[in-house]
Amino acid sequence: MTETNKLQTIELVKIKEFTTNDGRVLTLFDCPESGEYVIDKKLSAADQTEQIRFPKNHIDQLQLMPDEYENVQNAIEEYNLEQRTSAVYADSLESFIGYDSLLRVMSKYFGSRVAFYRSEEGGSLTAEEARKEVYRENVTDEEAAELLDSIMRMPTEQINFRHLLELNANSPRTAQNLWETIKHEAKNEFESGHRAAAAFEPADYMADAWNRASYLGLRESLIEEWQPKGGIELTMIDAVAQAYLQLQFWTTESVKRAKTQPRQENERFADWKKWNKEVSPKQWSREGHWDLPLVTEQAAIEQAAQMADRWQRMYFRAIRSLRDWRRYTPQVTINNPNQVNIATDGGQQINVADFPSR
Repeated sequence: MTETNKLQTIELVKIKEFTTNDGRVLTLFDCPESGEYVIDKKLSAADQTEQIRFPKNHIDQLQLMPDEYENVQNAIEEYNLEQRTSAVYADSLESFIGYDSLLRVMSKYFGSRVAFYRSEEGGSLTAEEARKEVYRENVTDEEAAELLDSIMRMPTEQINFRHLLELNANSPRTAQNLWETIKHEAKNEFESGHRAAAAFEPADYMADAWNRASYLGLRESLIEEWQPKGGIELTMIDAVAQAYLQLQFWTTESVKRAKTQPRQENERFADWKKWNKEVSPKQWSREGHWDLPLVTEQAAIEQAAQMADRWQRMYFRAIRSLRDWRRYTPQVTINNPNQVNIATDGGQQINVADFPSR
């Protein structure tokens, strides 16, 4: 509806109309232009309308009768729930289980961080201090814009739930859309093979172009041959590629240990280490009940051979798993599609025929 007065015309969106127990009629409107809710209240049809305006963020200060306040509060909550929409990818889990899944994850994160700050390790803060440390209240639009700006410049893997929690305080839709973007990026990392390749780069010096290309090149060759369909078969391809590279590593290590000389420890250093351990036990860790043994040359060679054999068996086991998965999930190929009989369990058989046109 449109409310017209002498000064201006303001567009009002009708939310709900309801009648209280004593017959009063209340109509609730949303006024997007002024950021207010408007209530038109009538005692009866013949009476003049009494209008009440109040800011959306100060509903707790609204002066109404108890039954009126309860009805208005419920109507506003229902209206806000209907207006709370966000764009998500159609094939994402979020689109099936609902908007609040991110809220559940952030709630779990919030609880764990509060528990940390209340612990001795986190500073033994009070409950209120811990909550303030984890969650920033009353984030302004400017602060939210700066936060979003800084988040967009971060690598995706460095965005954490604290960033989303702070962003959600000002703009739930933005936080939700950012969460969907992160999940979509994670899906791309898995499907492209970079997620599995990162397992071979636990240290910074290992993260070089050749190591990453070695894995991805092998993976692409397997994909070209097997033509995987879906996430399960992609994980099997990754398992085959990882097992093969581990087999190559331990085969190389076995040959190196068997056919080359090991580095010899300086005898004086070995004596000093033994003496220092006996004379100064405080320099050694007090935890544990036994010392790490030093393996002999023969044991090191044998261990490398055993690891190579183990990864060879894991490699072929991964290939057999992929083969069996294909074997027990057969695909139906129709060579002569002139007539196909289709029936469900306990259902009626339907003959689908392709009749030539006349």
